[in-house]
Amino acid sequence: MNFNAESDPNIKLNLLFPTPVIEVDLPMADQLIEPLRSAIYANKAASKGIMRSNILGWHSDTKMLEWGGDAAAVLAMETMKVCGRYTSDAVAPKGQSRYEMGMEMWANVSPAGASNQLHAHPSSYWSATFYVDDGGDQEDGYFVAQDPRFPTNRMNAADLLFVDDDGHKHGSQHRMAPTPGKLVIFPSWMLHSVRPHNGPRDRISIAMNIIAMHAR
Repeated sequence: MNFNAESDPNIKLNLLFPTPVIEVDLPMADQLIEPLRSAIYANKAASKGIMRSNILGWHSDTKMLEWGGDAAAVLAMETMKVCGRYTSDAVAPKGQSRYEMGMEMWANVSPAGASNQLHAHPSSYWSATFYVDDGGDQEDGYFVAQDPRFPTNRMNAADLLFVDDDGHKHGSQHRMAPTPGKLVIFPSWMLHSVRPHNGPRDRISIAMNIIAMHAR
């Protein structure tokens, strides 16, 4: 078996059924970050938070749209715009949809050593994360997306990876740095986690679930 096969014009490689993961550098992020930070710390001071996937970190309630102020409303609107661009109702008339989209939003504040265990977001269509602060760690604290087929595709030979015609190797995880101002949108069923960071500040992120509801 040749592990370094050259491109062959008689072979067509089809990469089917992609998992859409969208990264957005919001143009207005600089105007949102400080108001969001202030609203989050004010809520954290008034609430002990809740436990979900968070390990050692603080997780707010899911009503940040009510207490997050104008900046939270702008973030929600921009997120919904991007989700709408990449969503289509397959049987509705062109440009229309039988669904309305709702949203829930919450904040995570993670000191050094805090993380989020592997999880998904049931009952939603899209989920998203916006980064307010990376905590000052430039080397870890990654958002980790898990291949939904794992470990099936590596059970027989754990060290083998699929490779495409460009030489890109497809592993079972994809990591993204928590860059301030970045918005990451992904299918709610996608298992994901957040690695601990070792920065001098809190890592602050805002999470959103976009929920599809039948229009009345």
